[in-house]
Amino acid sequence: MAKEKKIPSVIFYKRMIALTLALIILTLGTLSIVFGVNWRRTRRELNSARVELDAYELAAMAQRAEAEAERIRNAIPPERKKPVGERSAPEILADSNVVIHAFGSVDDKGGINCLEGFLQHYANGARVFEVDLRLTSDGYVVLRHDWIGGIQEGIDLQHVPTLEQFLATPINGSYTPVSFRDLLLLLAQYPDVCIITDTKLLDNEIVAVQFESMVNEAHRLGMTYLFDRMIIQIYSPDHFSMVEGVYHFPHYIYTLYQDYFGRNEESFNNKATFCEQNGILGLTINAELWKASYSAIAQAHGIGVYTHTTNDAAAAQALLNSGVNAVYTDSLDPDDLGG
Repeated sequence: MAKEKKIPSVIFYKRMIALTLALIILTLGTLSIVFGVNWRRTRRELNSARVELDAYELAAMAQRAEAEAERIRNAIPPERKKPVGERSAPEILADSNVVIHAFGSVDDKGGINCLEGFLQHYANGARVFEVDLRLTSDGYVVLRHDWIGGIQEGIDLQHVPTLEQFLATPINGSYTPVSFRDLLLLLAQYPDVCIITDTKLLDNEIVAVQFESMVNEAHRLGMTYLFDRMIIQIYSPDHFSMVEGVYHFPHYIYTLYQDYFGRNEESFNNKATFCEQNGILGLTINAELWKASYSAIAQAHGIGVYTHTTNDAAAAQALLNSGVNAVYTDSLDPDDLGG
């Protein structure tokens, strides 16, 4: 006889359904917890990534802004044209009986190349100024005779300043320092002025750095035309070649205080011949070495002659009367010598 099959009861099915629902609820709960944790973690990571992205974008924006500022700072503007009617350095020098040394004395202080000296002597009729030029520690040219201490606080041979330090430190505690850039801007502001440079140093590498800096400043201003109102002082044939190797300036003057000079007509004639052959305007000689006989030699070669440095009006007038075209001076103005 076949064994009778047992049919699950309703209660069994209810229990199975309840167990299944419980498992589903438990699974869903677990998934919810896991999803919630993961979502919170994901949200935190997204927020963190967003912060990092914002910081990156800000840094990139700052970098782009700095790059643009640097481009603007270094951009070479279009070269300005020389104003119509503006006279050249040789023309201005030809009408001058004095060359104001180191921008001229102010308050009885000479050789300090300060703005106040320029303004004072310009107001008194001077139009030709000699300036001493030196390099700062960061490679800029400024108006300074040397780095010996006692002129600007904290600046001396052991503490050569940066351009910023130089310009921020008054001369003798009171007067305004001038950079080569400032000098160019003064030339633009005073179109009837010409400048004679005294760069002093003869080392080939220093000469290159010095004159490259000067040329770069003019390019940055778009004002290389101002070199037509500047006379570069050279100290020997070799120095002339070194400067010409950096830039061809339109006007030169040959000063003899660093080169051998035999103190006679033959030696003077040799120097004058070099000037004539190389288109150099003239010779500058120490006043104590001047001889009236040199005047005819200079005229024969078509060059001018200049002496340095005389602050006595009578002595300066005697030099002019003996054939000197103009005297370098700290304190004398044109009217002191008859205009």
